[in-house]
Amino acid sequence: MSEAVHAFFSQWEIYRLCIEHNTLHHRQVGAILHRELLAQNKPFTFLDLACGDAELTATALSGTAVRTYTGVDFSAPAIASAAERTVALKVPREFHEQDFTRFLSNHRGTFDITYLGLSLHHLQAAEKRRALTDLRRITSTLYLFEPILHGGETRDECLTRWRRAMDGPYDQFPPEARETLWTHVHTSDFPEPESTYLGSAREAGFNTAETLFTDTDNFYSLFRFRA
Repeated sequence: MSEAVHAFFSQWEIYRLCIEHNTLHHRQVGAILHRELLAQNKPFTFLDLACGDAELTATALSGTAVRTYTGVDFSAPAIASAAERTVALKVPREFHEQDFTRFLSNHRGTFDITYLGLSLHHLQAAEKRRALTDLRRITSTLYLFEPILHGGETRDECLTRWRRAMDGPYDQFPPEARETLWTHVHTSDFPEPESTYLGSAREAGFNTAETLFTDTDNFYSLFRFRA
């Protein structure tokens, strides 16, 4: 992953603003993920890729049959927060301070369920496909949350639409935080059409690929891929 992406997420307080104001729909996605995980009828191992502070996943895993938790993130402050948030799960936990793509390339173990949110889109198309192939190798079920291109639009058209949509939801952000966020999106976000994510998952070896959620403005989708 690029140095620019690492630099942005090292400023964890800006991403925390997005979570607190729900501008990226974490609450909706977390509620769906919680419902999905509660439906698991046997204990499962869980991989939280690019876990951040694990607020979404720790909440989603509460009360479930999770057997082990593994968190991966390149940010040391995020890993520290994730370690605190997941204590309440009361299961064996493991943390890796590492870029998720490097973890995927090197890890040889397997997990029942993996969640990867708002991270794959920082990669180029070929890198996304390679990551999905690695994900299929190590997991049986993948929940993927990503920005999408809508209605045949180009990346530039999507970014223009996203910039306009900042008015309102991001009004409470400090001006410098808004500008930093926009710079990150403009330079580092490479969304794909929903059909591309679904098709790439099937090409990677997942037998079923479904969309569980798309926000009303058609910017973000939550996918479920199963082997």
